[in-house]
Amino acid sequence: MRISNSLRATAALAATLLLAATSTHAQEGSDWARVGGGALGLYSGAALGTVGSLIPCSQTYAGARCVRGIGVVSGLVGLTAGFYLGDLDEDAVVDAYRGAGYGLLIGSAAGVVLKEVVERYNWADVAATGLVGAAIGSSAKGAAIGFAAGSVVGLGLFWAIPSFEMPNAVGVAVMGMALGGISSWVVRSFEADQASLTAQPVVLSYRIAM
Repeated sequence: MRISNSLRATAALAATLLLAATSTHAQEGSDWARVGGGALGLYSGAALGTVGSLIPCSQTYAGARCVRGIGVVSGLVGLTAGFYLGDLDEDAVVDAYRGAGYGLLIGSAAGVVLKEVVERYNWADVAATGLVGAAIGSSAKGAAIGFAAGSVVGLGLFWAIPSFEMPNAVGVAVMGMALGGISSWVVRSFEADQASLTAQPVVLSYRIAM
């Protein structure tokens, strides 16, 4: 079986992400962590926002413009949060890259399986699945929580409202995953900010008069 250029690029990206995650790092921020955190946050936010808005936006007149708008806003949120996270905690950015690397590998493996069972699913689709996996993996905990919450809401609406069909329930679950993943970037930057404030030493000044 011949592996396409898109799959080779996916494998190379996975290796790059995992190598970045094993670099020497410290608990404070750094220049590379700011740039790397901002870049990964931008990508993760844009990818999650785009994927999460596909089904809801398809039911509006805005359509593709709706998807693009949400993708841009989500990317900017991720960029800001990722840059700020890298300014405060290099470790957290390394962890995000490690998660993105694992997500890329898992997503690519899932794409290979889908290629064997889904008609017209080609190597470009495998690469796309891997890239979405990377976006999810960079904020896996938040994405998982959001997906679980979205699934509960979607199924509840499916059972309660006759006109609410299963594709709509799936859309709510995916939207929840996207919101959870994007929110995870914001939460981590906030937690890093609080940790940096707690870690700052308190200097007490006093004078003894004789």
